[in-house]
Amino acid sequence: MTTPCRVWLALAVVAFCGSPAAADDPPRRPDPLAVVPVGITISAAEYAAMQPRGGFPGFGPGPRPPAPAPDPTRETHKNTFGMELPWATADVTVGGQAFKGVGLRYKGNGTILDAAQTVQKSLRVDLDRNGGTGRYLGSKTINLGCGVADPSGYREAFGYAVYRAAGVPAPATTFAEVRLTIPGRRDAEVLGLYTLTEEVDKPFLRAHFGTDKGLLLKPEGVRDFDFRGDDWDRYKAQYRPKREPTADEAKRLIAFVRLVQSADDATFAREVGSYLDVDGYLRFLAATSFVANVDSFFALGHNYYLYLHPTTGRLHFIPWDLDRAFANHPLFGTAEQKMDLSITRPYPGRHRLTERVLAVPGAAERYRALLRDLSGTAFAKDRLLKELDAAAAALKEPLARDAAAARARKEGDTAAQLQGKYGKEPDLRTFVERRTASVAAQLAGTSTGYVPTGGFGPPRTGDMLVGPMMGGLDADGDGKLSRAEWVAAARRVAVACEKDARGRADRKAVVAGLEKLLPKAPPGAPPPPLGFNPAELLTGPIIARADADRDGAVTEAELVAAAGAIFDEFDRGKAGKLDPPAFADLLTALFPPPRFGPPGKKD
Repeated sequence: MTTPCRVWLALAVVAFCGSPAAADDPPRRPDPLAVVPVGITISAAEYAAMQPRGGFPGFGPGPRPPAPAPDPTRETHKNTFGMELPWATADVTVGGQAFKGVGLRYKGNGTILDAAQTVQKSLRVDLDRNGGTGRYLGSKTINLGCGVADPSGYREAFGYAVYRAAGVPAPATTFAEVRLTIPGRRDAEVLGLYTLTEEVDKPFLRAHFGTDKGLLLKPEGVRDFDFRGDDWDRYKAQYRPKREPTADEAKRLIAFVRLVQSADDATFAREVGSYLDVDGYLRFLAATSFVANVDSFFALGHNYYLYLHPTTGRLHFIPWDLDRAFANHPLFGTAEQKMDLSITRPYPGRHRLTERVLAVPGAAERYRALLRDLSGTAFAKDRLLKELDAAAAALKEPLARDAAAARARKEGDTAAQLQGKYGKEPDLRTFVERRTASVAAQLAGTSTGYVPTGGFGPPRTGDMLVGPMMGGLDADGDGKLSRAEWVAAARRVAVACEKDARGRADRKAVVAGLEKLLPKAPPGAPPPPLGFNPAELLTGPIIARADADRDGAVTEAELVAAAGAIFDEFDRGKAGKLDPPAFADLLTALFPPPRFGPPGKKD
């Protein structure tokens, strides 16, 4: 079973200110809390042509509306999930600057799927795609993040601010209120509040590294560095360089991978500093762990850039795409656990580069000293809470207009729908208070923090289900699942099922009962594709475990008894409560991942 399929099963249960900059000017820092007006004017035909197509169907609050047939002459971007995001042509104004006939497309991976039922999707504007020469503060690219899964509207900007304060090169951000005009259909309609994020491009590299002549890469699926031999062709598809590397650059990258994977400890300790900006890496690790971002290099192997400096030959890490930071991701544990994420092992399984860097003599001590320093500066609770207060005041009215626009479009509360599937994320103030306390306890040696469970690889079903299900079943909010809470859930399933005269519910009735309890698709949405109905996938394991007399149907008594029995099986301490790791073990046992494909084939 592919990783997207596993994820789907789990999820089913401002302004950049100033005059136009010349192309060679370094980017100027924006006012981080201003809101710049952005207008997009696009024809109906171009708007229809740019709608997402294909990709995995099961993410988001409901099925996506159908897209028009593909145009083979139109250039498209294919995201990680195989979804095609076609380029269109539009006129765009940003803070009074007008750009005619520029490139426009949607952007994102899970974000696009999460935003399936709203017109407010993340956008990318390319000012020179159609031969234009315009630049916005020195850059040819404008990134607009919709923050569909973030009710605060501030997560992404807040995350980048933490990285910058920790001394990590990271994009600047501000905010934008985007309006859409489709002549004859929409007239400057408010799409909502967006985060406007600086592109990692040549002006960014010049500003942070003094030169843009090095090699910039945006790896995908590279969580660690696996040696694949000396042929660069075996690396380039995953490492995704922004230009073709020179022979020396390719050789340097491969030599680094070989060092990480096969050098003895003494050689690694002696040479790693010549290949990697070790201080920068420790700062990147510290900031990533502090903001509890598992949608990153350390856990999922994406959302970061690498820059190979042309003079020093050292690699630098740059963060990207932080809308799922601050414990706002459904994988690798609950939000409660991620607010206590380990500051030394913020990843599942093994992470060879991090473990080898921290094993270099003196490096672990340097890292803890850095964390102690950052705890009084970049990660200081009072400073962060003050920043949150300022953001809440600045964004209150734009967020209210955003919500009003969604209601006017009859889209509903998309963030709330996503929370129903993914589990509720902590608000940012709660996160800061809990996270700073966790880091302090770990530095004091009174806590080891939460190390994501399950090892690395395609995540276990339970590791992904545990967040949403714990959030829905933990009635007393103590962060644990009691036997009574679990049995009550089984009873709710039984009550939702239609039964025959003997009080039995067959497979069809259990499917129908589960469908009553699972989040509903929007009215008029097409049914889930064959084989991907969550109620169908969950019913089989339920009946298999609960059908004591093997008559193909279950009674309420059988469901309740089976629920109690599996709870007792995993309540190994006989405490009457399961913590999240134990509950994840239970869920994995109850709902093993389904197998797809012809009989006899492995996942």
